[in-house]
Amino acid sequence: MQFPTDASGDPTLSEQVLNETRSDSRLRKRQREQNRRRLRNRRIKAILAGGLVFGIGAAATSAAWTDTEQATGSFKAGTFNIDLSVDGTNWNNTSTMTFNATGMYPGSKVYAPVFIRTTPDTSIDGELKVSSGGTGGTSGIAGSLVYKAVTASYSSGGFTCNASAFNSGADYVYGGASTTTNLSDKDHSGAGSRLVGQAGRSVRAYCFEVTLPTTTPSSAQGTSASNTWTFTATNKAPS
Repeated sequence: MQFPTDASGDPTLSEQVLNETRSDSRLRKRQREQNRRRLRNRRIKAILAGGLVFGIGAAATSAAWTDTEQATGSFKAGTFNIDLSVDGTNWNNTSTMTFNATGMYPGSKVYAPVFIRTTPDTSIDGELKVSSGGTGGTSGIAGSLVYKAVTASYSSGGFTCNASAFNSGADYVYGGASTTTNLSDKDHSGAGSRLVGQAGRSVRAYCFEVTLPTTTPSSAQGTSASNTWTFTATNKAPS
């Protein structure tokens, strides 16, 4: 488009005014566009800020919903003890066996029982073993004496310790129906272990037979010997 000019070729005054008007219009248009952009940006920021605030509030609310419970366990050790008796009636921790052995001679045999049970406050079953300490020497009758022992579950009045207890069907702890063990043997353990029930509910009876063989030399006259059998019970874990 050609615009009017004066004699020097410059735009006329009216044309200059028109150009300035057009420049102002373009400036205002740019300003309006910038204002719209700023308003849009503020709106977006406001929406994002609101979302962040909502997220924080939700997290705080979730953290408040908690609960705690506790369970307590109590523990107490059981007890395990045994008592011994040489007559099945009087119970204690140690006793002297009642062998009638003050005048032994070659071929004589003497007998003595021992009874073992757990104490009334014992809360665990046990396994019972026996060992012999030995006479501590081989001179005199100490080197000649032999013995055997059997065991059985006991009820009051139901166990007799004499020659009849040593039959072929007996439960032998030492020796056998036709065999014996030297009393001089040190730290000699009896065969196997036997159950003793908790709280004294079962009693284990033992019968010992000690023999002075017919082959005992005359030099053994007037001599003596002693032996200690030790009964050890170990608590038995429940099966």
